[in-house]
Amino acid sequence: MEGTQILTLGLGLEVPWILKDQHLDTAVSPHRLYLYVEAERGSLYPCPECGKACPAHDFADKILCLSGLVD
Repeated sequence: MEGTQILTLGLGLEVPWILKDQHLDTAVSPHRLYLYVEAERGSLYPCPECGKACPAHDFADKILCLSGLVD
């Protein structure tokens, strides 16, 4: 099993989400793991309030810092 598949399982990603790439930056301390997650345009997503399948309205690239999750 390759690294992308292991991370996909560990993150619990499900369709329509896919892990496109990952990069571990060891040049900084603490090390940083960059994960690139995408979904196909036109995919439907469950509304967090009612569960109805709805199209996405925002496909801008975003960088999220998860440094508080690791020691």
